[in-house]
Amino acid sequence: MNITGLEACSLLDYPQKLCTVFFCQGCNYDCFYCHNRSLLCEKSDEISHQEIESFLLERKGFIDAVVVSGGEPTLQGDLLSFIESIRNLGFAVKLDTNGSRPEVVAQLLDSDLLSYVAVDVKAPCKRYAEIAGRSADALAVKQSVALLNGYQKNHPDFSYEVRTTLVPTLSIEDLICMVKEHPPVVRWYLQEYRLPKQYKREDEKRINLPCMSRREVELNLTMLRTYQPNMVIR
Repeated sequence: MNITGLEACSLLDYPQKLCTVFFCQGCNYDCFYCHNRSLLCEKSDEISHQEIESFLLERKGFIDAVVVSGGEPTLQGDLLSFIESIRNLGFAVKLDTNGSRPEVVAQLLDSDLLSYVAVDVKAPCKRYAEIAGRSADALAVKQSVALLNGYQKNHPDFSYEVRTTLVPTLSIEDLICMVKEHPPVVRWYLQEYRLPKQYKREDEKRINLPCMSRREVELNLTMLRTYQPNMVIR
């Protein structure tokens, strides 16, 4: 596992659990508003598996869960064995993913290794490459959401969420398309946009464009919930 960063203790990344977050290096997307761009562009020292295991054992009884984030964790070839080793230590595991590799999501679900998954739905299908980069595949994301939806129905101890950041250029019309493109999900969070600290020079204008206000979304929330009853603004 190419893990190059961690947050030792978080109350925000796993619902109702105190967790440690590990950040994987590398991503197959190029979102113009990315807040972890250093994981795409900068080479950092890798944290060894032995260091990770020692770190977690020292915090056993204090933290409840581990979040594997990125970058994009599903690009890591040994992700399954890494998560299995964390589960063997007694921790719940949450995966943060862009949904681009449904085959990996399916493998992890089939192995019953995940307790929680957060998947980002970044845009309507027709705008995915524009928002998330040329390699972004909206159909793969739809497959990942469908897999999570189906798995959750048969595994009551498992849960997942869909997340959408209200980035500049994304409109209410885009949100309407998005909620129609996916089956009703157990949780769909709309997240307010924050200006990234690192960005590509060519994206400077775009990251500073106006974005939807919370008030604008609230005025349309009832209509959006016609298709996604569990949609909320976070």
